[in-house]
Amino acid sequence: MSTGAASVLAWTGAATTMVAGLSLLGTGLIAQSRAATAADLASLAAADAVAVARPHPCDLAAEVATRNGARLLLCEQRGWDVLVTVEVEASPLPAMTARSRAGPGPAELP
Repeated sequence: MSTGAASVLAWTGAATTMVAGLSLLGTGLIAQSRAATAADLASLAAADAVAVARPHPCDLAAEVATRNGARLLLCEQRGWDVLVTVEVEASPLPAMTARSRAGPGPAELP
């Protein structure tokens, strides 16, 4: 094998490794964004349910999270606020989680 061919193989290997790394980074960023969106939407839906006195706001949060490709890990109602934590699969990386809180602002409380 000539020196030129070895050099081409080395550069090809380095480029392949870089592309694979960037692909994993992109997968992680997309999964984290999906988790954040699902958490925000789930907490907003649950807070809206609390505001109109709908029973079981966390059931609604779980449904919204599922519809957005996430799994609800935690849902907690604290007065008028709802706190949620969701998880989104990011295979081959570990699952990504996100948290969100929604409820009326201080001036909006009844």
